[in-house]
Amino acid sequence: MTKKQARKQVVAERRHKAGGTGEVEFVHAFVLKLIGDPSLADDLVQETLLRAHKSEAGFKGDASRTSWLCAIALNVMRDHFRATARRPKQVSDLKTLLVLRSDEVLEDDFLQREMDSCIRQYVLRLPERQRDVVALHDIAGLTHREVSSALGISQSNSRILLHRGRAALKLLLEENCVLCFDDSIPCQPKVG
Repeated sequence: MTKKQARKQVVAERRHKAGGTGEVEFVHAFVLKLIGDPSLADDLVQETLLRAHKSEAGFKGDASRTSWLCAIALNVMRDHFRATARRPKQVSDLKTLLVLRSDEVLEDDFLQREMDSCIRQYVLRLPERQRDVVALHDIAGLTHREVSSALGISQSNSRILLHRGRAALKLLLEENCVLCFDDSIPCQPKVG
Protein backbone atom coordinates (compact mmCIF):
# COMPACT_ATOMS: atom_id res chain seq x y z
CA MET A 1 0.00 0.00 0.00
CA THR A 2 1.42 3.38 -0.99
CA LYS A 3 1.54 6.39 1.35
CA LYS A 4 -1.22 8.06 -0.64
CA GLN A 5 -3.49 5.00 -0.35
CA ALA A 6 -2.74 4.66 3.37
CA ARG A 7 -3.59 8.34 3.95
CA LYS A 8 -6.85 7.98 2.01
CA GLN A 9 -7.77 4.92 4.08
CA VAL A 10 -7.10 6.71 7.38
CA VAL A 11 -9.15 9.72 6.26
CA ALA A 12 -11.99 7.46 5.10
CA GLU A 13 -12.01 5.69 8.47
CA ARG A 14 -12.12 9.03 10.31
CA ARG A 15 -14.99 10.22 8.13
CA HIS A 16 -16.89 6.98 8.68
CA LYS A 17 -16.51 7.37 12.44
CA ALA A 18 -17.82 10.95 12.12
CA GLY A 19 -21.04 9.68 10.56
CA GLY A 20 -22.84 11.20 7.54
CA THR A 21 -20.17 10.49 4.93
CA GLY A 22 -22.13 12.34 2.22
CA GLU A 23 -21.99 15.56 4.21
CA VAL A 24 -18.39 15.03 5.17
CA GLU A 25 -17.38 14.23 1.59
CA PHE A 26 -19.13 17.41 0.43
CA VAL A 27 -17.39 19.55 3.06
CA HIS A 28 -14.06 17.89 2.27
CA ALA A 29 -14.47 18.64 -1.44
CA PHE A 30 -15.41 22.24 -0.58
CA VAL A 31 -12.35 22.74 1.65
CA LEU A 32 -10.05 21.00 -0.82
CA LYS A 33 -11.29 23.22 -3.64
CA LEU A 34 -10.47 26.32 -1.60
CA ILE A 35 -7.21 25.11 -0.05
CA GLY A 36 -5.75 22.93 -2.79
CA ASP A 37 -3.65 20.84 -0.38
CA PRO A 38 -5.20 17.41 0.36
CA SER A 39 -3.31 16.91 3.61
CA LEU A 40 -4.24 20.34 4.96
CA ALA A 41 -7.83 19.87 3.77
CA ASP A 42 -8.02 16.60 5.74
CA ASP A 43 -6.80 18.38 8.87
CA LEU A 44 -9.20 21.30 8.46
CA VAL A 45 -12.16 18.99 7.85
CA GLN A 46 -11.30 17.07 11.02
CA GLU A 47 -11.20 20.36 12.95
CA THR A 48 -14.52 21.31 11.35
CA LEU A 49 -16.11 18.03 12.49
CA LEU A 50 -14.68 18.49 15.97
CA ARG A 51 -16.13 22.00 16.24
CA ALA A 52 -19.45 20.82 14.83
CA HIS A 53 -19.59 18.03 17.41
CA LYS A 54 -18.83 20.47 20.24
CA SER A 55 -21.50 22.92 19.07
CA GLU A 56 -24.15 20.41 17.98
CA ALA A 57 -26.61 22.05 20.39
CA GLY A 58 -26.19 25.32 18.47
CA PHE A 59 -27.48 23.77 15.25
CA LYS A 60 -30.97 25.24 14.91
CA GLY A 61 -32.00 23.44 11.74
CA ASP A 62 -32.65 26.70 9.85
CA ALA A 63 -30.28 25.51 7.13
CA SER A 64 -29.21 22.08 5.99
CA ARG A 65 -26.57 20.35 8.05
CA THR A 66 -24.23 20.60 5.04
CA SER A 67 -24.62 24.40 4.93
CA TRP A 68 -23.95 24.57 8.65
CA LEU A 69 -20.81 22.43 8.26
CA CYS A 70 -19.58 24.59 5.35
CA ALA A 71 -20.01 27.73 7.48
CA ILE A 72 -18.00 26.09 10.27
CA ALA A 73 -15.37 25.04 7.70
CA LEU A 74 -15.04 28.65 6.52
CA ASN A 75 -14.40 29.75 10.10
CA VAL A 76 -11.86 26.95 10.60
CA MET A 77 -10.03 27.99 7.42
CA ARG A 78 -10.06 31.65 8.51
CA ASP A 79 -8.64 30.71 11.92
CA HIS A 80 -5.99 28.52 10.31
CA PHE A 81 -4.75 31.23 7.95
CA ARG A 82 -4.81 33.87 10.66
CA ALA A 83 -2.68 31.62 12.88
CA THR A 84 -0.25 30.74 10.09
CA ALA A 85 0.14 34.41 9.18
CA ARG A 86 1.45 35.02 12.71
CA ARG A 87 3.98 32.17 12.55
CA PRO A 88 7.42 32.58 10.98
CA LYS A 89 7.66 31.10 7.49
CA GLN A 90 9.22 27.65 7.17
CA VAL A 91 11.25 26.53 4.20
CA SER A 92 9.86 23.35 2.65
CA ASP A 93 12.05 20.51 1.53
CA LEU A 94 12.85 21.34 -2.10
CA LYS A 95 13.04 17.66 -3.09
CA THR A 96 9.49 17.13 -1.85
CA LEU A 97 8.26 20.07 -3.90
CA LEU A 98 10.01 18.90 -7.07
CA VAL A 99 8.99 15.24 -7.02
CA LEU A 100 6.05 14.55 -9.31
CA ARG A 101 5.06 11.09 -10.45
CA SER A 102 4.60 11.20 -14.20
CA ASP A 103 1.74 8.69 -14.11
CA GLU A 104 -0.30 10.90 -11.75
CA VAL A 105 0.01 14.24 -13.49
CA LEU A 106 -1.19 14.62 -17.04
CA GLU A 107 -0.93 17.93 -18.82
CA ASP A 108 -4.66 18.73 -18.61
CA ASP A 109 -4.80 17.87 -14.92
CA PHE A 110 -1.76 20.02 -14.29
CA LEU A 111 -3.28 22.99 -16.15
CA GLN A 112 -6.57 22.58 -14.28
CA ARG A 113 -4.78 22.48 -10.92
CA GLU A 114 -2.76 25.53 -11.87
CA MET A 115 -5.92 27.42 -12.87
CA ASP A 116 -7.65 26.37 -9.65
CA SER A 117 -4.66 27.52 -7.63
CA CYS A 118 -4.50 30.83 -9.45
CA ILE A 119 -8.21 31.54 -9.06
CA ARG A 120 -8.17 30.37 -5.42
CA GLN A 121 -5.43 32.92 -4.72
CA TYR A 122 -7.67 35.72 -5.99
CA VAL A 123 -10.83 34.42 -4.28
CA LEU A 124 -8.91 34.60 -0.99
CA ARG A 125 -8.17 38.29 -1.68
CA LEU A 126 -11.86 39.21 -1.83
CA PRO A 127 -13.43 41.02 1.13
CA GLU A 128 -14.50 38.49 3.75
CA ARG A 129 -18.28 38.53 3.18
CA GLN A 130 -17.92 38.42 -0.62
CA ARG A 131 -15.35 35.61 -0.33
CA ASP A 132 -17.66 33.61 1.93
CA VAL A 133 -20.63 33.94 -0.42
CA VAL A 134 -18.57 33.17 -3.54
CA ALA A 135 -17.04 30.14 -1.82
CA LEU A 136 -20.34 28.77 -0.53
CA HIS A 137 -22.36 29.48 -3.69
CA ASP A 138 -19.92 28.99 -6.57
CA ILE A 139 -17.47 26.50 -5.09
CA ALA A 140 -19.64 24.51 -2.66
CA GLY A 141 -22.74 24.81 -4.84
CA LEU A 142 -25.12 25.94 -2.11
CA THR A 143 -28.30 27.82 -2.98
CA HIS A 144 -28.84 31.43 -1.92
CA ARG A 145 -31.27 30.18 0.72
CA GLU A 146 -28.61 27.88 2.18
CA VAL A 147 -25.89 30.55 1.94
CA SER A 148 -28.08 33.14 3.65
CA SER A 149 -28.95 30.74 6.43
CA ALA A 150 -25.35 29.62 6.93
CA LEU A 151 -24.03 33.19 7.08
CA GLY A 152 -26.98 34.80 8.86
CA ILE A 153 -27.79 37.20 6.01
CA SER A 154 -30.82 37.71 3.78
CA GLN A 155 -31.13 35.97 0.42
CA SER A 156 -31.08 39.31 -1.38
CA ASN A 157 -27.88 40.25 0.47
CA SER A 158 -26.42 36.89 -0.59
CA ARG A 159 -27.23 37.70 -4.23
CA ILE A 160 -25.73 41.19 -3.95
CA LEU A 161 -22.55 39.92 -2.28
CA LEU A 162 -22.22 37.18 -4.91
CA HIS A 163 -22.59 39.72 -7.73
CA ARG A 164 -20.05 42.08 -6.15
CA GLY A 165 -17.67 39.22 -5.34
CA ARG A 166 -17.77 37.90 -8.91
CA ALA A 167 -17.22 41.42 -10.28
CA ALA A 168 -14.28 41.99 -7.93
CA LEU A 169 -12.84 38.58 -8.83
CA LYS A 170 -13.17 39.34 -12.54
CA LEU A 171 -11.38 42.66 -12.04
CA LEU A 172 -8.57 40.98 -10.04
CA LEU A 173 -8.10 38.37 -12.75
CA GLU A 174 -8.11 40.96 -15.55
CA GLU A 175 -5.56 43.09 -13.68
CA ASN A 176 -3.21 40.23 -12.81
CA CYS A 177 -3.64 37.54 -15.46
CA VAL A 178 -3.54 37.08 -19.20
CA LEU A 179 -6.51 34.88 -20.00
CA CYS A 180 -6.52 33.02 -23.31
CA PHE A 181 -9.01 30.27 -23.99
CA ASP A 182 -7.56 29.26 -27.38
CA ASP A 183 -4.08 28.55 -26.02
CA SER A 184 -2.69 25.47 -24.33
CA ILE A 185 -1.90 27.68 -21.31
CA PRO A 186 -5.23 29.36 -20.50
CA CYS A 187 -3.97 31.68 -17.75
CA GLN A 188 -0.63 33.29 -17.19
CA PRO A 189 0.41 36.00 -14.75
CA LYS A 190 0.91 39.41 -16.34
CA VAL A 191 4.52 40.45 -16.54
CA GLY A 192 5.47 43.98 -15.58
